[in-house]
Amino acid sequence: MRQLKFAMHQLNYTTGDFRGNFEKSRDSIFSAKDADIHVLVECAVANYAAGDYLLEADYQEAVIHWLDQYRILSGQYGLTIVVGSPLRGKTQGRKMCNGLVVFRNGRDVHSYMKTHLPNYDVFDDVRWFESRLDQTGTDAEANVLMFDGPVGKATIGFCICEDIWFDDVTDELRQKGAEIIVSINSSPFAIAKGNFRRNIFAKRVAETGVPLIYVNQVGGNDELVWDGCSATIDPDGTIYEMEPGKEGVEVVALIDRDGRGFRNEASKAPFELTDEQERYLIVGLGLRDYIEKNDFEDVVLGLSGGADSLLVAALACDVFGPTRVNAALMPSPYTSSGSSSRANDFAIGVGAGFNARTLPITKEYEASKAKFRDVYGRDMSGLADENLQAQIRGNTLSAISNDHGRRAILGTSNKSEILMGYGTLYGDMRAAFNPLKDLYKAIDVFPILEMRYKQAIDPDPLFARIWFQAFDKPLEHYNEGAIASMRQTMEALPSAELRPDQRDTDSLPPYPRLDAVLWEMEDAKERHTDAEIAAKLGEPLEFIQMIRRQVRRSEFKRFQSPPGPKVHRKSPTTKDRRFPLTGRFR
Repeated sequence: MRQLKFAMHQLNYTTGDFRGNFEKSRDSIFSAKDADIHVLVECAVANYAAGDYLLEADYQEAVIHWLDQYRILSGQYGLTIVVGSPLRGKTQGRKMCNGLVVFRNGRDVHSYMKTHLPNYDVFDDVRWFESRLDQTGTDAEANVLMFDGPVGKATIGFCICEDIWFDDVTDELRQKGAEIIVSINSSPFAIAKGNFRRNIFAKRVAETGVPLIYVNQVGGNDELVWDGCSATIDPDGTIYEMEPGKEGVEVVALIDRDGRGFRNEASKAPFELTDEQERYLIVGLGLRDYIEKNDFEDVVLGLSGGADSLLVAALACDVFGPTRVNAALMPSPYTSSGSSSRANDFAIGVGAGFNARTLPITKEYEASKAKFRDVYGRDMSGLADENLQAQIRGNTLSAISNDHGRRAILGTSNKSEILMGYGTLYGDMRAAFNPLKDLYKAIDVFPILEMRYKQAIDPDPLFARIWFQAFDKPLEHYNEGAIASMRQTMEALPSAELRPDQRDTDSLPPYPRLDAVLWEMEDAKERHTDAEIAAKLGEPLEFIQMIRRQVRRSEFKRFQSPPGPKVHRKSPTTKDRRFPLTGRFR
């Protein structure tokens, strides 16, 4: 019988924190000392999301220095470590290769350079890396490692993330005798990507007839979030998958009992969260890591009693705890009493309550309008009047943030509003981070709010456990007042409350109708013409064209909007959207 124990290290790295990342890896390795081979993720040394740091000479030198620390670690403790890192290759300007090294007992025993460099959606690998195909000699080959373990020998092939999406690299490894294929990854989350990945893995395993070990990053960095879900997949379809969002290490034993090939005899099915639970988890990871990795102490948001701000407040409390959440209630002459009471009840009823202060803006608003009249001899226009209120609120939040040190403003604009430009620059779009940036109003915000409401009255133990494992804290308890305010908010008609009896439908189509069109435009990635969308949805072509024009016209606002976590297949972020700010095409 042959047996190999692999430690899958599903870790959350921080760009540029070389020492901290190394110590995180080291501690995780020490916690799984019985493993024969320790597998770390793609670009573990540098962090895959390092951007143009990867082109800077000093950063590259730091990468090479810290990569060597893994070699030293393997020698000090007699370990075998697979670590992803940029490697020096054939020089093309300042680029390195996206590679991996296998260190064993202080020696470099194997290396591999990524073949397929993704250059679509949020990926810019061609900008930062050379491909294996650009190399010469042995660097240009996908060789296998003959590993002599404590319980028999095995031939192992390695690849990196995008390589597993194609069949050429795994086929090359199989032809060279690979009995196990290890893929290290930094594959960020997008809706439905989990099942798509599993199908790809199953296809590669079926083609090669050998098991696959897939180790993925977890956590957030700027606008990208990694869900983890590291796994082993056997040719017979057996899967062992780690939990989404959970940082840690798990050891899997691949055993060849009768010479027919290695198999993982343990299985653990993928965790099935609902769409709303999964999106809440992913957005929470992105929010947590943006705030923590940028050293903010706590957060502040404008709390209106509407669905968007209520969801952001709920999320922030679940992620950080109520003691680190601060809210400003900033009523104007048009703010309804119902909105204010819902906001107050919610703030009081989440956990032990979070800090919510009422700072009316009526005096500043009236003073600014009077100054305008004095100068121009007339009242400002209706749009300017509405924007003025939002900008005063933005100023108030900035003052609270600046006065309290490292306190980050959280945005509360949803994807539907952001795409349509239904927001005020330097007003309600003023924030350090916007958790709702890639969440549609009807498709996401209301269903997620409904999910959190149900979790408060009838908890789902699986979701509660997944959340606790990801954040090391439970979801917050809601009292009856908080539960009632959430229900009332879901029942209220959406309104910015910037003029008497205002409704969002005064400026926008009803959200379900609008979101259906925006989803076809955005998540289909511009693959459909306006006429095709109109035919598919049964909408007038003029209606589709109106929405398209409005989306195009507001590109300059999105370019200046705060970052937020990518959730959908296409997000309104500068990583995903690269349209010109100036253009007259429709």
